[in-house]
Amino acid sequence: MKAQSTSKKILFRIIELLFIFAWMLPLIWMAITSLKLEHEVITKTFTFLPKPPTLENYTKAFTSTYILRWLYNSVIVSTLAMVFTLVLDAPIAYAFAKIDFKGRNVLFWAVMGGMMVPFQVLIVPLYLQFNTYGLVNSLAAVYLPRLALPIGIFILKQFYEGIPGELEEAAFIDGAHRFRIFLRIILPLGQSAMATVIILSFINTWNDFLWPLIVVNDTIKYPITVGIANFQGTHGTQYSLIMAGALVASVPQIIFYIFFR
Repeated sequence: MKAQSTSKKILFRIIELLFIFAWMLPLIWMAITSLKLEHEVITKTFTFLPKPPTLENYTKAFTSTYILRWLYNSVIVSTLAMVFTLVLDAPIAYAFAKIDFKGRNVLFWAVMGGMMVPFQVLIVPLYLQFNTYGLVNSLAAVYLPRLALPIGIFILKQFYEGIPGELEEAAFIDGAHRFRIFLRIILPLGQSAMATVIILSFINTWNDFLWPLIVVNDTIKYPITVGIANFQGTHGTQYSLIMAGALVASVPQIIFYIFFR
């Protein structure tokens, strides 16, 4: 019986390792390809490892493109979206979770319904609206549609509902008003849920491609996702350079996730 249990554990470990390898393979391939010369990538003879490894693609990315500026733009846009999303989502979720008002459930499910509307449907009216306000071709136009994340409201609401109501009642008896309760009790207790919303908001904004491609015209104002797409030209695609840029763009996300996990 013990031997059978050990065999099952070994089998599960092997399956886990296979899934991890399958998930890591594209990242490994991206890193390896970024160390190859272009003629090694576009060849009839398959080679897994570069011969020899070179940093030429990274040198070209940092010296011949605006990749540092694109990274800066993405950091600014993603950070602002993250901060404003949390500022908006937290009080909205608290109101839905702890304040009993007429039409609360209807309004909540109306907000949740926003998750079922494809963003592509909103692109034309959003563009017309931003053009009217003179926000087209600005970084503000990139992050403003990403504020008040519905899934963030849902996550925070579910967490706030689990906070005992007795804590609020005790605070009310001590003379605290609702805003003070929200700041001093609800927010500190909801740090783990807020970390989840922060990660989702930052990564969603960082990986956004279609909307920035439409709303931003100047090359120097591109976020990193749109900037890397510029490596694909009219007369050819520099695959090794794209992989180098993609790897550079992935590093801030990985650091951000490790920091907030």
